[in-house]
Amino acid sequence: MFGAKMNSHEEAQPNTALEILLVDDDAKRVEIFEAGLAGKAILRRISELTTSAVLAETDAQAVDILIISRQLPDSAMIKTIEELARVRPMPVAVFVETELDDLARRAIRAGASGYIVKGLAADRVATVVDVTIERFRLTDALLKELSRSKSDLESRKLIEKAKGLLMEQRGVSEHAAYEALRKMAMARGKPMREIAETIVAISNILP
Repeated sequence: MFGAKMNSHEEAQPNTALEILLVDDDAKRVEIFEAGLAGKAILRRISELTTSAVLAETDAQAVDILIISRQLPDSAMIKTIEELARVRPMPVAVFVETELDDLARRAIRAGASGYIVKGLAADRVATVVDVTIERFRLTDALLKELSRSKSDLESRKLIEKAKGLLMEQRGVSEHAAYEALRKMAMARGKPMREIAETIVAISNILP
């Protein structure tokens, strides 16, 4: 994985180092990350774990993975991961020295793709980065496929409803109603779903 940069977290570009953003305020832990990633990735570091701070860094330079390193996890960390997942999805790996309550489960649900407790070692960092990125890619692909399936289902429902309205209003067959929808979409250069939405919307406001 190292040496192959992610393009929008989907396509790899060969012979380009990964850009990694590390959030850590402990010099000793930073040295471990630097040792584990030396010659394998471009590592940038900030000490402030806030959504605005991370977004500012990712605005300035594309980031392939965010690493959050903390002695103690807390709810503020979970909130930041959740906010980032909503506004700027990216692979997130979390390293903590102490586990508290159910924060590991909450972090994964919030959007982290990796969560390591008491496992920070130079010879492990690269592997965790690889696994985190791959897990994010797989999860992202599944979510996009689910979204497409949901959109397709909603489109079919709208088209079926619009066909039913045309059949009722014009007294035509299902096939004729479908052809009417298709021809309207072609004439206007719009998807059938958009034409169906218009027909359904008009029917809802008519007495």
